Amino acid sequence: MKEVAARKMSELNFVTLTDDACTSEVIAMMRALYIEDAPAFAVDHRRFPLTIEFLLAEPSRGSVIVFAEGTALCGYAILIPYWSNEFGGTLLCVDELFVIPEARNREIGHQFFEFLARTRPFDAIAIALEVSPGNLRAQRLYESIGFRPRRNATLIRRLPERSAADGP
Repeated sequence: MKEVAARKMSELNFVTLTDDACTSEVIAMMRALYIEDAPAFAVDHRRFPLTIEFLLAEPSRGSVIVFAEGTALCGYAILIPYWSNEFGGTLLCVDELFVIPEARNREIGHQFFEFLARTRPFDAIAIALEVSPGNLRAQRLYESIGFRPRRNATLIRRLPERSAADGP
């Protein structure tokens, strides 16, 4: 990853993960995201590989996109689609987005959202995302490319862990 900082931006590709070849690099970036932007709920880093395994096994449920400059990874995103009655189509949730610090300030975020608009993964008609209140830099990026706050607040209730006796 160090070679990303040393070179000017070469060709940037957004690639859907289809196997576990770069899982360790993606997991390292996931950890970096949660260190840099601490979540409201505790996150168990041991579950990160399960997310990748699940999305590889069930591609209709979402995907991991890696941001690649040549052979070096410089970021990733997790995309989760769901049908929205309100929007009348598939809403694409950018569940996570991370660009390594050495690759920032090079419009990679802009390019990624242009890629989404051009390719419309899961036949999306709108894109949703969350941003931490303290991450003003990300908020400015999102607003500059057309994202707007929704009137409705998002509320979360974590459900208790299932036991084996609970069944599926």
